[in-house]
This record gives sequence, structure tokens and C-alpha cells, in this order.
Amino acid sequence: MGAFYNGARVRIEGTAPADSSVLVIIEGTERDEFFNRKGRMGLIWLTVDRIHVKHAPSIFLRFTSAPLGSMVDERDIQKYDLDEAAIHDRVRVLSHCKCSLTARQQQNGAHDVVPDASYAALLCADFLKLKEGEGIYFEQSGAVKVVPSASGTAYALVFDWPKKIPPGRYRVAAYACRGQQVIAQSAATLELAEVGFPAYMAELASTHPWIYGIAAVLAAILAGFLTDLFTSRLQRRRKSKAPSEAGNPEGEPRVIPGIASQRKVVHHS
Repeated sequence: MGAFYNGARVRIEGTAPADSSVLVIIEGTERDEFFNRKGRMGLIWLTVDRIHVKHAPSIFLRFTSAPLGSMVDERDIQKYDLDEAAIHDRVRVLSHCKCSLTARQQQNGAHDVVPDASYAALLCADFLKLKEGEGIYFEQSGAVKVVPSASGTAYALVFDWPKKIPPGRYRVAAYACRGQQVIAQSAATLELAEVGFPAYMAELASTHPWIYGIAAVLAAILAGFLTDLFTSRLQRRRKSKAPSEAGNPEGEPRVIPGIASQRKVVHHS
């Protein structure tokens, strides 16, 4: 991930049993997330609740060679967590959260309140919509290309990795389906890491925060100084060009200041 990182092109390929369709799921590790729920109080919007979401994968990307319902039945979908409905059942949403972001209090969760079923379903649905809008939960049918081969069914998937997904380790799982059932599966780990200058700055911020803070302030001061210098020079240049361009309309002779006043006056007696 460079300074101008804008996602990457990813290719996943392999061989599945003969006459099978294939789906690929890329999933991140589960993590706790906290959100402020807004509510309208008169003419303004205020925070009316703090939501704690548990057991939600950091990302969920699903690619299939055909519509999921035609590949596998509902029982295997639930068994292997192959759709967002399975995530919905796995996610736990708590309200009135007073936890801080420390690991100990996240695991404790003693201050959380279990909401009623309808409120929890609404919060979970909004959470999934938020992740879909961010592009880190999505499903794409027909993205996996399958062709018969001598050893079975060759499959390949090429897609653009979303740029909003942070560095980390992600599980890539491929499922071969036949007769509405999963008949084979394979998994591997995909690691997304920062390299170069961004990695150096991230390490500096975590290991030497005071050096990072001083460097950030100096960089901001230098950037402001250079911007002001460039702007002032540009304005000065425009001002120096303005009088000559305004005093010399097209087609008129140029008048040089100081020359016109130096005329010889001849008196005839």
C-alpha cells in the first residue's frame, strides 16, 4: 500500500471437482465495533444511544459462478455462513454501551444492554447497510469463471480489491458445489500489508509517538509556508502583468511611460 494506494487487482484460481460450480468468500476476522445512534430532538440531531456490535467480520466479499440459490441449498448456506443472512444471525448487537476501546472492557461488556428483538433487528440491518455502502460487504454473481479441464473444473476470479479495506490477514475460501450441496472446499490466507513510506510512518506513530507528533507539526508548518509563498508569488506575477495588458489593447500602438512626456517644443517667431 503506497502513498497513492487506490486498491489492487487480485486473481484467485484453482481446480475443483468435475461438473461443479464454485463460490469464493473472502472474510476478515471478527471484531468489536462501536457506533453512535442519532435521534432528532426538536430541530437538532443528538446522540441518543451508543451501539456495540460484536462478532461481525471486518469484511465479507462473496463471488459466485452462478446465483447462490441455484448452487447450494439453505442448509449448507447456514452451515458454511455463505451469505449475509448467516452473518445477521451471528452478529450480536448491544445498546446503551458504556465500554471504552480498551481490550479488557471490550471483552467484559458488563455495561451493555441487550435490546428487544425488533430494535436489535433494526440495528443489525442498519449495520449491514452501512458496511455495504462502504464497499466491504458485497456479493457478486457470475464473477467466478469455470471451464472444464482434464483434472476437473478450472476456476478463476479477477476483481478489484476495495481500497477502504485496511491492512490485515484475510481468509480466502473456495467452495465447490454440485447437486445443491458443498462437495469440497479449500482455504488460504491473504495478507494485506503496508510497505514503504506509509509503513514507516505507521511504525513511527506507534513506537515513537512524540517524534511522529513533532514531525507532523513541522510538516504542517512547512506545507503552510510553501503554500503561502507560492500564492503570494502567483498574485505578484498577475499584478505585474495586468497594467501592460490593460494599457495595450489589440491594434493600438504601445505607449511607453516616460517617453511621451519627453517631447521637443519648437517655437516659431
